[in-house]
This record gives sequence, structure tokens and C-alpha cells, in this order.
Amino acid sequence: MKPNWSIPPAVPRHIADEMGKMGMSRAQAQLLYNRGISSRRDAEAFLNPSADDLHDPMTLPDMDLAAARLRKAVRDGEVVGVFGDFDMDGISGTAVATLGLRELGATVLPYLPDRDEEGHGLNESAVRSLAARGASVLVTVDCGAANDAEIALARSLGVDCIITDHHTMFDAPSPDKLAMVNPKRLDSEYPYEDLTGAGLAYKLMQAVYADAGREEPRHLLELAALGTVGDVGAMKGENRYFVSEGLRLMNAGTSFAGLRALIEVAGLDDGRELDTASLSFQIIPRLNAAGRMADPGVSLHLLTTSDPSQARELAETLDGHNRRRRTLTDAGVEQALAKIRRRWGGAPPGVIMVGDKRWRPGVLGLIASRLVDTYGKPAIAVSVGLETSRASARSVAGFDIVSAIEARSDLLIHFGGHSQAAGFGARTENLRELADHFAAVSDDAFAGAGEAAIALDMRASPSFVESDLYKFTREMMPYGAGCPQPKFASDAPLAVVESRAVGAEGRHLKLRLREGRKFWDAIAFGLGARAGEARVGAEIEIAYSMEPNVWNGRVTMQLVTEDFVAVGG
Repeated sequence: MKPNWSIPPAVPRHIADEMGKMGMSRAQAQLLYNRGISSRRDAEAFLNPSADDLHDPMTLPDMDLAAARLRKAVRDGEVVGVFGDFDMDGISGTAVATLGLRELGATVLPYLPDRDEEGHGLNESAVRSLAARGASVLVTVDCGAANDAEIALARSLGVDCIITDHHTMFDAPSPDKLAMVNPKRLDSEYPYEDLTGAGLAYKLMQAVYADAGREEPRHLLELAALGTVGDVGAMKGENRYFVSEGLRLMNAGTSFAGLRALIEVAGLDDGRELDTASLSFQIIPRLNAAGRMADPGVSLHLLTTSDPSQARELAETLDGHNRRRRTLTDAGVEQALAKIRRRWGGAPPGVIMVGDKRWRPGVLGLIASRLVDTYGKPAIAVSVGLETSRASARSVAGFDIVSAIEARSDLLIHFGGHSQAAGFGARTENLRELADHFAAVSDDAFAGAGEAAIALDMRASPSFVESDLYKFTREMMPYGAGCPQPKFASDAPLAVVESRAVGAEGRHLKLRLREGRKFWDAIAFGLGARAGEARVGAEIEIAYSMEPNVWNGRVTMQLVTEDFVAVGG
């Protein structure tokens, strides 16, 4: 069977030669070329992110108004409300703004909404609550661009609104806001559109501190890095610097008691360096779990506390929420898969929309993401209510899910998001019409498309990767959107010498493979059901990445196998 793998064309000779002047091999040049890097200048900036990558925050729309107003609030002792979204980007961005302003001497009231009761975006009850508690200025983080009614309410209550949002804007800014800081504004001349909510909060602090004549609070980059990774921000330009510097500060010994406690609870204090994978799979899920299962304020409290004992207690609370979140997500995914198989068999539509009244809104995005991973198609998971329902959508490269949602805004109560992740609320009676709309849109978008191929960088033996490329792949970190971890296709079959299904219900496949005289440990996550194709004695070609595996203090190289195909008889 021929594997469904996609390998880019060879790097052009002139680009390889130019990279060679930096001491790169042709294979190393290929890895950069696959990520859109084709000049020495771009390669140097990519491999060495620095503060030189940062742009003047004052060139963001309305940033001058925002900085001046916050400076006045600090000087005059006004109360500043900071309202953030309840996901990682909003939580960490709220922590950035809250701590940054407090360090300038401001009185700050942070507010994170309840996912189930309040939903995404600024809401009336939050505006009234903050105004009643004395806030005369309101800063939004990771939201607000679509909240004209709430902004008008705030203005009527004497509260000036500074909106910081990075989501797609379909309309002109509300005339009632004081400032609308969004790099995606149509009139924006800011040279970098890919800032996340947390990154934009940091840019706001850059501007406010500069206006106050203070050195920018670089320690807050640890928090900006969390939001940038959590929101899958493009790993280039300013985002790349935020994450690179944030990780450097964390690994040098984080200055945040909460992060230190969470690192310990997650078992990441064993001497290995934190990277984007550590954040994505260990730290961020725990921080997100509070908003999915209970109160997102627990995570905000953890990120802003300076008390080590309190931090430890909060970290253990988050760990418990995360265990419950995993249980509910796994159950929801199994229910979704069963529904899909019953309705469509093995051929679901181009955009999969599936719902259940048992699903909590907090796990919808996770269910949708798992369906995308399973089918390689955009997916929408819906929490079905008696009268109204809520949905989270996740997409694949090349399909703008928020535009598909916006096209039927007449059927929606609210919606928002960006091309790869979005959400909406709708009357339950409209779900069938919405599902028909998404099916029709996807029929056009994916006409003639087969199952998505696995994107790999090149054919290379594990021995070659270990000896010639592995060190360079670490220099390419941090990984993320636009800079995926390098993946390879073995250039010759590997012999299977051990094979067994592992994990709950044998979901994963543990292998030991022989390449000539060299042996490799390999793990194939989610491929346990294919153990019969990789029985002892078989020869297989694999699609893999190479990662260090730490066990009992010993570090070995492991082949993380995304796919494999048996060769020969």
C-alpha cells in the first residue's frame, strides 16, 4: 500500500548555496525552505529571535489614546477594570494587563466570565458589575471587537472602554469606544497581524510603560508566551520572540510562583527544558481546565499570586479539574464518533457538525479538535439545549471556518473567532438549517478532495536525522503554527523486532525497530488498532519525528511515529 504522505520539492540550488554560506547543509536548508524561509536574512532572524523583531506599539491603531488614558488612570488613582476571555489567551493576557498595571501603581479589577453562564465576549452583567465597583476605565483582552451594545452601555455608565482584540473584524469599530486596538482593523498600518490576545496585552503594556518613562516589563513575556502558544499563534515575527524569550525566562527559573507550582504538579521539574510541547500538552491544559470545568479565576489567581503555598494549592486544584476534563472529553469524543458512524458511515461531509445535550460547553472545542485530527476535516461540536445551543468549531489549513459561520449570521445569536477556530450560539430549531449550510459550503470547498496527506519534510533515515539534523531541529524551536516540528519519512524499511499495544484499551502502539545494526524505540500514538500491520518480523516504512525520551534520568532518542506502512509480503 502506498502511504498518503506529502513531501515538498527539493530546495532550489541557489537557495541551498546561499544557506550554505551560513554553514548549513542542504538538508538543513530544506527544513527552512519548507517553512517559507529562502534568504540568509530571514534564516538569521528565524533562528535567532530577538527584541529587534518587535515593532513600535504606538503604530497600532488607537494605541496612543489607550496608553494616554491608562497613564491618566494611574496618575489619578482611578480604578481600571480588565475583562478577558476565559480561555488561555484571555486568561494569560488578563494576567499581563493586571500585573503590568498594578506594578505601575494602578488599582485593577480583573474579570473573567463564566463560560456556561456568560459565554464569550463582553457582557452586560460584567459591565454593570465593574462600573458598580468603581471602574472608570475598562480594558478588554482577547475580546470586545463585536460588543457594540456593551460598549455603549459602559459609556452610558461613565466607563471609558479600551478594546484590545485580535479577532477578525467584520464591521467598523464602535463609535462609543475610547480606543479599538486591533492589528486586524482595516485601517491598521501595523506591520504584523498575527498577534494573539496575550501578545496584544503585552504591546499595550509596552506602550503604557514607555508613556510612563518606565522600562518595559519583560518578565511578563512568560505569560504572553502562554497565551501565544495556547491560541496557536503563528510562530514567526513578534510571536516567535515572545515565545522564545518567555521560554528562556521560564527555564532560567520562572519569577512566577504559580507557574513554578504548576511545573512541579505537572512533573516537569525533572531537569528537562520546557518547550512549546511542554506548554501545549502539560501546562496550558491545566490552566484551561478551570474555565472548562469551573471558574477561570482560579487560573488567573494562580498566575498572579506571589504566595508559594497558595500557588501550590491552586496548582493541585487545576490538576484535579484537568483530570475531570480529560474524562469528559474522552467520553464526548466516543459519543461523537458513534454518531458520525451511524449517520455517515466512513464518509462524513467536508464540515462535520455533531451535537449532544450531554456535552458541556467547556469541552466542545476539545471534541471538535479531536474530530479534526481523526478525519482531517473541519468539525463543529454542539452542546444542544432546549431552546438555545452553543457550538465550537475547529478547522484545517485552507478553510476559513469563521467566514463560513458568518455567512449565515442571520441564524445565529452570536458568533466570533478566526479562520481556524470559532464559536457561535444559535436557537436549537436552527441547527438543522445550519448543518445543511455547512455541508453545502464544504461540498464546494472540498470538491474532489481526498483524505488529507501527512505533511513531511523529507526522506531521511533515523541515523541521518540523529547525526546530521537533530541538533539543528532543536535550534529551529520554538515550534508552532507555521513552524511545525520537523517530520521525516524513513528512506528504507525498518525491521520490527518488538510490537505491542499500550495505554488505555491498547490505544497506542509501542515498537522497537532495527535499522541495520542500530535499534530504535518508537511510539505510535493512537495506532494501537494497527498492531497487526507491524507484527514482529515485518518491515515497515514510517513517518516520524525524533524526540528525546526521559526515563529514570536517562535520555534516549525516540521515534514518534505518525503513520507507517508495511512493505514486502
